[in-house]
This record gives sequence, structure tokens and C-alpha cells, in this order.
Amino acid sequence: MFTPEFINHEKNEYVLVANHSLENQEAINLSLQFNKARIAFGNAHLPEHISSCRIIYDIRGQSLPAATIAQVSKTLESLCIVEFKR
Repeated sequence: MFTPEFINHEKNEYVLVANHSLENQEAINLSLQFNKARIAFGNAHLPEHISSCRIIYDIRGQSLPAATIAQVSKTLESLCIVEFKR
């Protein structure tokens, strides 16, 4: 079973929220692996018309360098729209 945070039917989009620590490379790698698998699983189990994914990283309370944000965005951009909540 796959349950996204919510589905926006007007945009045919599902939304995921990631509240992960990104404060070291090991944590970044784990988060990226987890979310790539989560997106692939979601794409396989949602109706075909829900064709787009948006992931929102909740990074409040973390002091992250721009390079970390860029790494996460670049890694996931081919799979989904990536946003960060500060």
C-alpha cells in the first residue's frame, strides 16, 4: 500500500514530505535512496493519471550549505519537483 501526504487532482500530482536530517553525507545518501525508492513505488501503485510527484523537504532547524540543497535537487529532479521548507 502507498499513501502520499496528499494528491492534487487538478495538477495530477502527488505530494510527499521528507523530514530528514541532511547534515552529513551519510544522511543525505540515505534520504536520497529512500526517496528514490518511495517515488518509484508510488509511481507503480498510483493511478496512471496521477503522473507527477512533488517532494517537500522540511529542513527547518537545519543549517545546510547551498551545495547540499543542490545535490538533493539534482539527484531527484528527473523524478519529481523538489521543494525545501525552511
